[in-house]
Amino acid sequence: MSNENQDRQAPVQGLFITGAFDRMIVKERKNDDGSYTKTHYVGMIVRTETTTNLYQVRTKTPEKYASLKQNQIVTLWVFPRAFKDNVYYSDES
Repeated sequence: MSNENQDRQAPVQGLFITGAFDRMIVKERKNDDGSYTKTHYVGMIVRTETTTNLYQVRTKTPEKYASLKQNQIVTLWVFPRAFKDNVYYSDES
């Protein structure tokens, strides 16, 4: 028996979004104590046969995406979460 099967890595499983990088989006909100919090999102345009949507993927490491150019095709591993009948996405960081 060879070690061929051991040398192969198992494919990564999860939910992925593939689309064209649009821009980095920064949203700022005011907290109850008067301070402000910035939240960073990766804006991705995803086209299907019937629709075109802009997805905002929340990230804690916006510098990771600083080198991306507009319309560059990107695949992000995302983690969905839901709140009040809305679905939100964040990256692995």
